[in-house]
Amino acid sequence: MPSDWIKALGVLNAETGATAARAASEKIIEPAKRVLGSSQQITLRLVVFQGFVARAQALHEGATQMVAAENPHAAFTLLRAYAENAAAILYAKDHPKRVQDFSDAEGHGIPIGSITNYARKRFDGFEGIYDQLSKFAHPQALGLLASSSIKGTSMQWASAPHFQQADDQLLAYAWVVELAEATRHLLYEFAKQYELGYFAQPHATVTT
Repeated sequence: MPSDWIKALGVLNAETGATAARAASEKIIEPAKRVLGSSQQITLRLVVFQGFVARAQALHEGATQMVAAENPHAAFTLLRAYAENAAAILYAKDHPKRVQDFSDAEGHGIPIGSITNYARKRFDGFEGIYDQLSKFAHPQALGLLASSSIKGTSMQWASAPHFQQADDQLLAYAWVVELAEATRHLLYEFAKQYELGYFAQPHATVTT
């Protein structure tokens, strides 16, 4: 049975989970339309904003598809990257002097460890979800043994990926929805911090 937290996100079973996850993609598109649709000047920070949006949308769609396909290896790895993208938006928002590093294709960029460690301190709930996703995404016990199960004195193994428990699939759908909402909020905060789009207009306000 899914927990109350998962139910509150509209994830009651695999069917409603898929519906909720697909619908949640609009949470990413909303700030993109509102900010980019009112932007009159192309700046480095606007380009970085666009990159965060595109990456979030791609990871959201990919994770949703892999959860539906019952592929935990791909689903949790994509969700981990999705969480890292949200952490990167937060880092870029709070570090104005480092924003250009996200657009430097020839440079070393910002180590992902610096980004995720910062998010652990500033992003409520990030540490818990990121640590769990890492356990599934890395080739360690939870991820590596997902295709094996022991029943009695026999072991079953399948090369085709699958969730060992139905609740794992529902949990993955819930994380897709939660990461979409977190990304939506952070995109607005980034745009507000750097006065992108209508945030550049005097007395601009928005409900996030």
